[in-house]
Amino acid sequence: METQQKIKFYFGIIAAILAFLIIAGGFILVFIRYQKRLLLKQQELLKVDAQHKSDLLLSNIESAEAERMRIAKDIHDEIGSIFSTLSLSVNQLQPGGTIAPEVLQTSNELIEMGINGVRRIAHSIIPFELELFGLAHALENHFTKLATISPIEVNYTMTDGVDSLKPAAALAIYRIVQELTSNCIKYAQAQHIQLELKREYAESMPTAKRHAPGQICLVYQDDGIGADMDSIKAKKGIGLKNIESRVIVLNGSVTFVSQPGQGFGCTIVIPAAENTNT
Repeated sequence: METQQKIKFYFGIIAAILAFLIIAGGFILVFIRYQKRLLLKQQELLKVDAQHKSDLLLSNIESAEAERMRIAKDIHDEIGSIFSTLSLSVNQLQPGGTIAPEVLQTSNELIEMGINGVRRIAHSIIPFELELFGLAHALENHFTKLATISPIEVNYTMTDGVDSLKPAAALAIYRIVQELTSNCIKYAQAQHIQLELKREYAESMPTAKRHAPGQICLVYQDDGIGADMDSIKAKKGIGLKNIESRVIVLNGSVTFVSQPGQGFGCTIVIPAAENTNT
C-alpha cells in the first residue's frame, strides 16, 4: 500500500508539474503573440508617421514651388507688361525733340504702376508691417483688408505676452492665420470668424511668477458649413499640411476639429520658451 501511495504521490507531483508547464507555456505563447502584435502595431505607427512626415515635406516643396511660380507670374504678367508699355511710350520720344504732355503723363502713370506692383509683390513675400510694427498690427491690417473683400465678420483678440514672439514664430503665426482665413473665404461660406491669440501659464503658477515661458495658443473657429475631417485628410489638401508643417518647425502641436454643419476649428499650441525673446 505504501508503494502504491508513493506512486500516486509521484504521479500527482508529475501531473502538477506538467499542468504548471502547460499553463506557463500558454502564458508564454500569449505573451509572445501580444509582443508580436504590439511590434507590428508600432511598425505600422512608425510607417504612418514616416509617411505623414514625407507628405508634409512634399507639401512644403509643392507650396514653395507654387509660391515661386506665383511670384514669377506676377512679375511677368504685371511688371513685365508695365515696362513693355513704358518702353513703347519712351520709343515715341525723339532726341532733342519736345515731349508731348500725354506721353509724359502716360510714362509717369506707368512708372507709378510699376512701383506699386513691385511694392505689392514684395509685400506678399515679406509683410513689412510685421517687421516694423509687430504681429498685432499686421493681423489687424490683414483683417481690415479681409473686410474689404468679404462680408465675414472677424472677432479677434490678442492678449499680453504674445508681442515678444521671435520673428520666425511671428511670421509663421501670420501665415497660418492667412491660410485659415483664405480657406474660410474659399470654402466655408461662414459669416463669423472667432480668433484668439493668447499666452497661457500653468494654473498652479503664482501670478507673481508668471514671467515664466508658458505656451502660446492660437484658437480659430468659424461658423461655416464645416466638413468631415476624414474626407478633408483624404483630399490631401496643401492648406492644412502647410499649417501642420509650420507648427512642427515651431515644435508645437495642432488640432483640427470640424463636422458638417458645425464650422471649422483649429487650435495651435507652441512652447513660448523656444519661440519668444523672454
